Amino acid sequence: MREIRQLNEEHIDAYTDIAFNAYPSFKNLEKDAVEKYKKIAVEIMTNDPDVTFYGMFEGEKLIAVMRLFDFRMNCFGKILPVSGIGFLGVHLMHKKEKCAKTMIEFYEEIYKKKGTPIGMLLPFRPDFYKRMGYGMGTKMNQYRLPPDRIPAYFGKSDLRYVEKEDFDKLFDCHSRVVAKKHGMIMKIGDEIRDLKNDPYNKIIGNYDEKGNINGYLVFKFQNAKDGNYTINNIYIKELIYENTDVLKKLLGFLRKQDDQVNLVVFNTEDENFHYLFDNPLNDSLNYIPYGYIESNTQAVGAMYKLFDIKQAFEQCSHRNYNNSNLKVRFLVYDELNNKEIEIVVNFIDGIVNTDSEKFDVTMRTNMANFSSLFLGSTSVIGMYNLGLLELDNVEFLEDIDRTFYCSQKPVCYTDF
Repeated sequence: MREIRQLNEEHIDAYTDIAFNAYPSFKNLEKDAVEKYKKIAVEIMTNDPDVTFYGMFEGEKLIAVMRLFDFRMNCFGKILPVSGIGFLGVHLMHKKEKCAKTMIEFYEEIYKKKGTPIGMLLPFRPDFYKRMGYGMGTKMNQYRLPPDRIPAYFGKSDLRYVEKEDFDKLFDCHSRVVAKKHGMIMKIGDEIRDLKNDPYNKIIGNYDEKGNINGYLVFKFQNAKDGNYTINNIYIKELIYENTDVLKKLLGFLRKQDDQVNLVVFNTEDENFHYLFDNPLNDSLNYIPYGYIESNTQAVGAMYKLFDIKQAFEQCSHRNYNNSNLKVRFLVYDELNNKEIEIVVNFIDGIVNTDSEKFDVTMRTNMANFSSLFLGSTSVIGMYNLGLLELDNVEFLEDIDRTFYCSQKPVCYTDF
């Protein structure tokens, strides 16, 4: 008999064994490292109210584990509760027994009952989660640039190392930026612990005239050439700024490091980031026919799912769908439960009403694609042109595309 239960400190040895064997390449298996991992996990279990550990038991034997996260995320300009699942691992002797699928179902049911219809995860295999209805979010871009290509800044600035007593100011700055960016998540415990405790972190803040932080950099130095300690890169962990003037100052600081830094490595979901540079080409020297030279590498990451479509529309009722006046019937195939969901949405001057029965047009797609569309990761026309959604009347294509148009794709910089 299998049962999923909340974990506590008494399960830490079995939890750690599964976690280390599920992702062995990420772990230091020496005894001291294992004990340190246990200590951190127990601290999170007992002191972090936004993270809950669960495990699947076969009798009294732990065979699968996961952590569930209670996030606060900017959804179209309003901070809303959103859930996340992470650290999902299955015992090596119980692979291919649908343990992970059962854990996912358990997770989704918890948050449906809580009235939190939007969930997210960072996939180890996107296809596994897409088959369960999770849609891809915005891609991450990595730029690797010599400092002398970064714009210089010649104005006055008040850049300083951020000391621990000013961390609250730093977190306040982050929260203000989250309030402006669709998809961003408020700082979680793991991020705060890493920021405070990683001895390799270098934290530079820009202070305004009132002594508040309105932008900051978190970075670390990385050796760029084995056997040569003089060749170093700067790896940017966070680049947070409240306005473009602060961005210019922070970039100007990076430009000044060109005497001892080989490359600056940026990770960003800003699709316009390359416009900052006269020459955005990276160090790969890769060529793509015809006449294109590599500027950055891309990666898929955050995936989203709507556990309840009607609830999701109602939770995001503050969103104006571009003053649209349109009645749409959505037929959405729920991959996890193998059923089609029908919902009619009446957009009245851009405001959603989910109690309508009459409709102008029917759109059919699956939950993964609809979730990406709902969050603004993609467009109706983009999906339609790839054959990933169908309309019973194509004359409404541009109307529906305008309805769901969002000027800002969701961004996620949270590691969980």
